[in-house]
Amino acid sequence: MATLSKFSEDLMGNILSRLPPKSLMRFRCVLKSWHDLIDKPSFVDQHLSTSMDNKVTSSTCVLLKHNVLTDPTIKDDEKAVRATLFNPDSNQRDILLSSLNLGSLVDDGLEIENHVVPPPMRGYALSLEISGSCDGLICLNTFNSEDIVLCNPALEEYRVLPKSCILLPPRVPRQVEENEDDDYYEEDDDDEIESNPKCVGFGYDPNSKDYKVVRAAQFVSGVFTQHPSKVEVYSLAADTWREIPVDIQPHGSLNPSYQMYFNGFFYWIAYWTEERNVILSFDMSEEVFHDIALPESGPDAYEYTSIAVWKDSLVLLTYPVENEAPKTLDLWVLDEDLKGAKGLWIKHLAIGPLEKGVEAPLVFWKDEELLMVTTNGDVVNYSLDTQKLKHVPRHGLGEPTNIQAVPYVNSIVSIKPGNKIESI
Repeated sequence: MATLSKFSEDLMGNILSRLPPKSLMRFRCVLKSWHDLIDKPSFVDQHLSTSMDNKVTSSTCVLLKHNVLTDPTIKDDEKAVRATLFNPDSNQRDILLSSLNLGSLVDDGLEIENHVVPPPMRGYALSLEISGSCDGLICLNTFNSEDIVLCNPALEEYRVLPKSCILLPPRVPRQVEENEDDDYYEEDDDDEIESNPKCVGFGYDPNSKDYKVVRAAQFVSGVFTQHPSKVEVYSLAADTWREIPVDIQPHGSLNPSYQMYFNGFFYWIAYWTEERNVILSFDMSEEVFHDIALPESGPDAYEYTSIAVWKDSLVLLTYPVENEAPKTLDLWVLDEDLKGAKGLWIKHLAIGPLEKGVEAPLVFWKDEELLMVTTNGDVVNYSLDTQKLKHVPRHGLGEPTNIQAVPYVNSIVSIKPGNKIESI
């Protein structure tokens, strides 16, 4: 009887692991045995593994962060407001996270599920960014606030991270009297130190089996005085920040697709105090930084540089800033045996020339399929096999620089104790 019971649980686990997260959350209420099974860490891992296997063998999902213009005449019906995409007569911006099943493009369709941005981040329409995606969890932060939120869009869960352990309180400007010169500052004001968060990254530590957020901050006083940078690491398991020792002066870049998590490391296109561009990486397990030199004959002041994963390897995509003529993207592959040394990037292939109006790459969703954004805020797919563009039926998504795409998988990995996002 015990053998039959065990077999039944294994069989039921195999069946349930193939269902989407929202269905599983409903089925938890059907039977206590199902509730207990779905909440088991082993089942969460099984469901994640099944979801990732399906992603590899059939289709790949990406999570698209974009702005939409909402209809100001609709006041009370939030669902109608958020469903109204790009009303040209509106100046009111909203944010959506859309998971796209791009495998359905084969049939000239597209499976889309819209997710509401957690409430703490809804006021940052033009500065919100995804600073890492891993196992169905995403990290949201802004470049003008210290707030960071972890979110599982599929479960509609989010967690606001605790206050930083390295950032200083915002500097309060001194009130200037009417008879004072606007350019006058007290000497003490020039000595006051300010902190500026520069790099934020989220990923998974396979050694401790924990999810982590890393944040680097610069400290400045006056106009030109810089102080040593500090770095802190947040552990989801411990729900705390702690400072770690480092010897870097990192600056983030604002180029499209300039950051990503991949295989235990978080990567940024970064520049240093001496204006030397590098790829900066953070090892989530060892909690140390490394830098990888960019190819000397590659990115320069007249090119954008993006990083991506292609054929399970980290690659560079370089392309011209100007959009007056059709662009060509150069794809550079790093020699894995000699990683980090200068000149070991190999220009592997050229993508294009592309149709005029293609602005920037977003993400590879298959080895031969690259998602890109146009100057009009449309999303297109480029096939390296056929060398043809196909428009993704999502139009008018806002400014191209505010559109971001990351690899995504539906999961039931929980960030509890957290908060529930109100459904639309």
